[in-house]
Amino acid sequence: MPPVIHESSQKRWQNWHQSYTQKLELLVDVWNADAAQSTVPGYIDTTVGLQGLIQRALTERLEIRGLGGGWSFTKAPATSGILVNTRPLNYLFPAPRTHPAYPGRREDLLFAQCGVSVAELNHFLKSIGKSLTTSGASNGQTIAGAIGTGTHGSSLETGAMQDFVVGLHVVVSPDRHVWLERASAPVIHDEIPQKLGAELIRDDALFNAALVGLGGFGLVHGVLMEVVDLYYLQAYRRRMPLDEGLWRALDQLDFSGITLPGPPGLKPYHFTAVINPNDMERGVFVTVMYKHARCPEGSNPPSPGSKLTQGDSALEIIGVLTDMVSELTIPLLARLMDRFYPEYENVCGTHGELFTDTTTRGKAWGSAVAVPLGRVRETVELALAINRTHAFPGLFGVRYALPSRAPLAFTQHAPMTCILDIDGASSTRTKSYNRRVWQQLAGSSIPHTYHWGKFHELDGPAVRSLYGEARVDAWLEARRALLPTPELRAAFANDYLRELGLA
Repeated sequence: MPPVIHESSQKRWQNWHQSYTQKLELLVDVWNADAAQSTVPGYIDTTVGLQGLIQRALTERLEIRGLGGGWSFTKAPATSGILVNTRPLNYLFPAPRTHPAYPGRREDLLFAQCGVSVAELNHFLKSIGKSLTTSGASNGQTIAGAIGTGTHGSSLETGAMQDFVVGLHVVVSPDRHVWLERASAPVIHDEIPQKLGAELIRDDALFNAALVGLGGFGLVHGVLMEVVDLYYLQAYRRRMPLDEGLWRALDQLDFSGITLPGPPGLKPYHFTAVINPNDMERGVFVTVMYKHARCPEGSNPPSPGSKLTQGDSALEIIGVLTDMVSELTIPLLARLMDRFYPEYENVCGTHGELFTDTTTRGKAWGSAVAVPLGRVRETVELALAINRTHAFPGLFGVRYALPSRAPLAFTQHAPMTCILDIDGASSTRTKSYNRRVWQQLAGSSIPHTYHWGKFHELDGPAVRSLYGEARVDAWLEARRALLPTPELRAAFANDYLRELGLA
């Protein structure tokens, strides 16, 4: 039975954070024919429906893009052509049959249709005793959108979200769709792609490039991910002075010089800091979470209904606070932080219970720069120095991720990537502050990259300078392999990719 494809009369589309409005030719909502239960025939029929939309784009010489949660600040998902709303596509298939060479357990695999949100994943996985290894502080993104721009958390044991993905089902033309995975690590049994009618491609370079594909490799229809047994995070937040011990922790993840909140002797699973650059005298907010098979006795459950939750980072804080006030000023930000972002002790919940934000919009404007461990202090001090002469109403967030194998993952820096979020009220001051940081970083020796889904001003030469010729060329070569004709590459391009020299 064919999917339900609804053509909207809407000719303008606005992203979730309301940072831009895009004119477009056609917005379509796609629903599985049987929305009540996940079926393989229904999934196959939806694949055919997506192929029909690609054919229409080619016939009418239009671009086509898949739309997830629309969470990106940048125009990564935008198009002037056909925008395909995939959020209703939320089939889930746990424990698919595995390849004979796969060393893991099939119950640790989940195949998710592209429109499943991170919040939906958390809910479903908990029901079967499983969990994601990480996610962003927000969870309103769809799984395909989250991995396509490299969404990350702050686990010290895992990479960004694309790094737990082990298979991709991508619709690349009206008569071709492919199953991608690594040749060095086959996961799915050959019969699964055969049942889907997909061409099976096991190629490390193609798979790695398509992981952070920025929507440019086709319509990602399904994502195969590795999940883990359900775990609980025992969380603490404490305001701490930014002394030499904490600087060493931020710069090197060396905790020997400080006393972290929580059980002594345990290694943190999650470690973040939120810094108000205009309120340094009172210290910075440090959040630490420890991983357990069950909540320790005496711990407290997460507070329901709080405006800010235990897992929120800088962007979520700014989003909530700018929703409350007509203008977020520097003095007001400090007072609101005191009220709505308190310290807490011994709160315990699942990953999905601590990282819950799905609704925050707010009048926020943010960027995120990734640097290698060992260059963190230098980067933060650069940003603090600029704020002393050009103060802005905002916050820094410091988070971490292991380096990714995806060539255009911005979390690529070894041995560990630190992400400095710079988030503030959407204002001329915040924007000019960020630009000053970008300019000084460009003139420094600090290796750095920028989050694709947050604001930056990169162009083609800058992308090649930051990522290196080899990484960019590998990504482009993989894209040409999957989209072999100029017409297909043009259909899956947009202004964002062209500006980056990636179309």
